[in-house]
Amino acid sequence: MSASHDVLRRAHALVFDFDGTLVDSNPIKQRAFELCFSEFPAQREEILAYCWGHHHTPRGDKFQYVYERILRLPYTPAAAAALHERFERATTRQIIEAAEVPGASQFLRRAGATHRTAVLSSTPQEVLVQILAARGWLASVHVVQGAPVDKTNWLAQFRGAYSAHPESVVMFGDTLEDAEAAAGAGCTFVWVGRGRGAGGGALQVTDFLEFLTDASNSDTIPSRT
Repeated sequence: MSASHDVLRRAHALVFDFDGTLVDSNPIKQRAFELCFSEFPAQREEILAYCWGHHHTPRGDKFQYVYERILRLPYTPAAAAALHERFERATTRQIIEAAEVPGASQFLRRAGATHRTAVLSSTPQEVLVQILAARGWLASVHVVQGAPVDKTNWLAQFRGAYSAHPESVVMFGDTLEDAEAAAGAGCTFVWVGRGRGAGGGALQVTDFLEFLTDASNSDTIPSRT
């Protein structure tokens, strides 16, 4: 049995970050932040370093920080509305149509039949539900939690519904913040992608095809025994 399948057999619930974990959407959001502040070229590097470096910070909080701390401008309701509208135009439809991380949709479908599943994202709740519905994934996800959310606290509460064992809830993510949230909640973490990895012996996979390899002739994935 592979290490990845062993992780699934021990788990009661599987939690997925969205951007960069299930869908290749991080570049879309990165470009959106560039568009939002394109009229401030002098502060471009500082703005993007902040926006791209705080994955779990809700976009509204990022907008406010940039305006008040970097641009030294008042963050008015009008400015907030304009930024949110610009960001939405540059992301929602594009993310709905973006390529999935290989194997994601098939893995979600199989996981939904054997485990409690959740998507946990810093994307605003209504937008996250809209995107999942448009991609046809809602039927495979039992719980959807978008922003505002503290991922560590949410994971701790979610894990508490199953057991005290670290392997009872497995989180899939693609950032150091995801790994830290899982560790803080006492969950098992699986790093998805070709990035630097979570370190500390955490399991890392390139995509979800590895989880499907040994179950290619089945409609389910390994469940807890």
